[in-house]
Amino acid sequence: MMDNLTPRGVNLNLDSASLMIALLPGSRIPEARNNLILLLKLVEMIDQISSQKIQFRVAAVGSLMAELDQIAICLNWQHQNGRLTNKNGLEVICYSDSFADILNAANLVLGMAGTANEQAVGLGKPVITIPGNGPAFTYRFAEAQLRLLGLSIQLIGTKPADDSILNQTAQKVKQTLENTEYLKLCLNNGEQRMGKPGGSLKIAQFIINSVSGKLS
Repeated sequence: MMDNLTPRGVNLNLDSASLMIALLPGSRIPEARNNLILLLKLVEMIDQISSQKIQFRVAAVGSLMAELDQIAICLNWQHQNGRLTNKNGLEVICYSDSFADILNAANLVLGMAGTANEQAVGLGKPVITIPGNGPAFTYRFAEAQLRLLGLSIQLIGTKPADDSILNQTAQKVKQTLENTEYLKLCLNNGEQRMGKPGGSLKIAQFIINSVSGKLS
């Protein structure tokens, strides 16, 4: 699962003086669209309370990129070429081909996904999750993921996220980015939970050796 996460050198238009939060809304439409709407509402709250400069990048699938105009209309934002902008000038940039680059560059992840959340943890990232309306990423799923991945996951809320849960989550994001000791723990926990890259090659080699042994 940790293979093929090497950055390709995509230009994410990042300011080196600012932190970056990655948004992982999932991959299945319409759920990913609904998740991204929730995450964008959360991003607005984070921007309002943060004392640090933060930039936001979305790792989206192609089908979600096609929904950005409607998402912008729903939230009264503007959309142009993958850039979502609210009335206060807050910008969130979406990419459909830069998952590994976004994940590796992130200081924190807001995740409503399955495998992608697990990969983020494996890279040592702190992941904050909120329950969605499903059908996939619900509280039940997120809670099971929390038990699997340990301290790197922080789950806020026990029901589909409303404004109260989003506000609590924004506060948790602020606290997490300021907690250097916790961030160090996430680095260690990621490797312990998910292992190192190279698993696919080892599995393939094991199969080859097993087959060769039976044929000899």
